[in-house]
Amino acid sequence: MVYCGKASQGCQSCRTRRIKFSAILEDKGLKRHPMLTRISATKSNRNARNVRKTSAGKRLVKEIYATPVEKGIQFYLEHYVIGLPDEPRAGHELQGVKWFHSRATRDIIAAVGLAGLSNLTGDKELSTLSRYHYGLALRNVSSSVRDPRSLELDLVMRTVVMMAMYEVIRGGNEPSSPARTHVMGGAAILNNSLPLPQSPADGPRGLLQLCFSMVSSRQGSFQHSSLEPNVVIPTHIDRHCEGALPGTFFSWIATIDSTVSECDLPSAELIKVIARFVQLSALVRSQPHLDGRPKTATLIREALEINRDLEAWEGRQEGIWAVIEERTDDDDFFPSEAVLDGCYHVYDNTYIARVWNHYRWAHILVNQLLLESVARFPTSSAPLIPPEQQTRSLSWIRRLARDILVSIPTHYRHPTLQPTHWDCFDKTKRGAVIGLAGVPTLMFEVKIAGCAPGVPTRHRAWALNMLETAYKDTGMFQAKAMAGFLGKVVEQERKREREREREGGSSPSNTNAGNVGEGAVR
Repeated sequence: MVYCGKASQGCQSCRTRRIKFSAILEDKGLKRHPMLTRISATKSNRNARNVRKTSAGKRLVKEIYATPVEKGIQFYLEHYVIGLPDEPRAGHELQGVKWFHSRATRDIIAAVGLAGLSNLTGDKELSTLSRYHYGLALRNVSSSVRDPRSLELDLVMRTVVMMAMYEVIRGGNEPSSPARTHVMGGAAILNNSLPLPQSPADGPRGLLQLCFSMVSSRQGSFQHSSLEPNVVIPTHIDRHCEGALPGTFFSWIATIDSTVSECDLPSAELIKVIARFVQLSALVRSQPHLDGRPKTATLIREALEINRDLEAWEGRQEGIWAVIEERTDDDDFFPSEAVLDGCYHVYDNTYIARVWNHYRWAHILVNQLLLESVARFPTSSAPLIPPEQQTRSLSWIRRLARDILVSIPTHYRHPTLQPTHWDCFDKTKRGAVIGLAGVPTLMFEVKIAGCAPGVPTRHRAWALNMLETAYKDTGMFQAKAMAGFLGKVVEQERKREREREREGGSSPSNTNAGNVGEGAVR
């Protein structure tokens, strides 16, 4: 990937009128996109940005000028496409990619790239320009949906996903709300199009992914709009959490049940269990629960049942749904900040990899709810959650959180990783269709893993660094927000450790097993 240099500190009007940077032009083979000056080959050539050998062995260097829109498109390609799972590994591979050259996606590509650039540079004019192109994209997709004869489902679905990404990248008070609206719209379009005669397996899988995105987005909005963003059972009631999932969601599940392929059946089973948890989580947040009351005991029993169902789901997975953890013989092969302890996962395909992480975040939160119940409702929980279950819940949380962190390179490529590293992660075959769509949910999952009770301090710090890096790399506001939530937990932990040291106590173990509070349970 070509590094375009630090943003100029010069005259604002000059920077807005014409942005100058060095770029590379291939002598043949790569046709110029109508709005793009060039496509970078890979992220690996960042430091050699101005020089590249042509097929004749000569060096070709050319200074060009790019408009802000062109630079936004280039940023989108380099930070949200090239190298991501299920996406091209090099720019020249985009030559035959229909969605990239389509007029239908041009404006939303520009909008997403400009939004990321605006976040990183603080340039408000880029933000204004991104909103303008976002508006154009909205009008274009609305026209497409109104005219079924011209509807190209794959282009419309990619556009809808990028619109949701725009909201996540742009940020705001609650970026997940408008993003969720786009996800629902895409799901409705896909639901009405099933079954797909040309590709019967892909349709239900696409709808399943949108359903998973919806439940994770809903759960995230519960916590992140709360005064207690890292707990499952808050002390304050929020009536807005009632009716967690719309009725249309369950009609989509019915469509999935009637069209899903055998190999995707485990994901169709899992989405129902996670939906039950999200509904339960909404109930906890929207209604008061008092210790010793029958309603509170019912809540705990439902959580225990969901927990058992999730454990059973994991126990049934085999064959193509098995997870393999690998590690290189060379401890220094991977950058330590990009790959946890040199370990990574191999899945059959990226769709299955995403589903596993949905299972993990939901199972972490269910166990966290059980631990919080012990602290908040001691009388109600005593006969239902014995000490052995508490120990088991902490053990599950530690393992599941580590699995999320180890899985990261499958879903997001840290900027320090090179194509030689990608070869390891690309043992997981394609299957999720759009690599971009998995990144926002991953940020939510990393935050859940980092803030959970009993997680080693070292893992919390590593997760925080990953979120901070993801923001600096992509400009995605959600990564910054998640880093903020986790950063508070890490700082509270460090503060408690300093207090213990001042009191002359011994340093705590790095498991923090006894912490159940904000970051676990307050």
